[in-house]
Amino acid sequence: INMKHPNSNNSYNEETKEEGPKLASILGVEDKMHRPLRVKPKMYGHRGSFYEEPENTIPSFQRALDHGMQGFELDVFLLKCGSVVVFHGDGGDKVPGGLKGYCGVPGSISNLSFDDAKELEFKGNAHVCPEEKLNGASIPLLEEVLQYVKENYRSAEIKIELKGQDTELPVIELVEEMGMVDRCTYSSFYHDRIHKVRTLRPQRDENGVHVYRTGALFMDPPDDFIEQAKKVDATEVHLRFDTCSKERVDAIHKAGLDSLSWFRGHPAMKKDIKRFQDLDD
Repeated sequence: INMKHPNSNNSYNEETKEEGPKLASILGVEDKMHRPLRVKPKMYGHRGSFYEEPENTIPSFQRALDHGMQGFELDVFLLKCGSVVVFHGDGGDKVPGGLKGYCGVPGSISNLSFDDAKELEFKGNAHVCPEEKLNGASIPLLEEVLQYVKENYRSAEIKIELKGQDTELPVIELVEEMGMVDRCTYSSFYHDRIHKVRTLRPQRDENGVHVYRTGALFMDPPDDFIEQAKKVDATEVHLRFDTCSKERVDAIHKAGLDSLSWFRGHPAMKKDIKRFQDLDD
């Protein structure tokens, strides 16, 4: 869930929207839009509430939880000093962690130590929160985020996307040290990473359910996406919002897996709002 942009004026082209498809029709739920829900879905703040606070920071996560979210999603990288930080960065999922759009300097977060990272200022065109919120904001350690949530929110859940390489074991160990195994899920578009989590921590509870939850992320799910998720023993399938059709969700649940629908970042969602008739800011 992304909070509404504070400066939004709905300046999209209404004519274009009227000609575009309806998202509800694509997802196969147009005739079910006004039916009461049997089970209320959980909602998670995507990188917190990044229209109101700098994304992937404690104030952003706090704002999402205070809005009533059941948890939030964040992204993690392993630094060259061994610290795990919460950061998204430029470059998408193929070359993530770029600093230019977030901190106004070249390079990648992965090549820094935490001493270097904590000195970076937040500036650049990737931020969509009010500019004054960037003053004093900094990249947090995952440990700091976990500690904050543990001390202030009894049941908040965290979806941890393993954005950078070699994050699996350090992240697992941090979560274990904090006693938050039951509140965290590990996800990635690179399914070998969540498979490594499963290999490292294969434990099941007395009901045969995996203790360590993992989510297989898909941008455009192939026909065999459920088989791919089961191949790496994922417990959840995470689909982009406009591919999360009723048919796919039903198939996921029939396979004994949980489902999650994720929204894209601000630039992409801005385009999507214009693309679908029934999608608003």
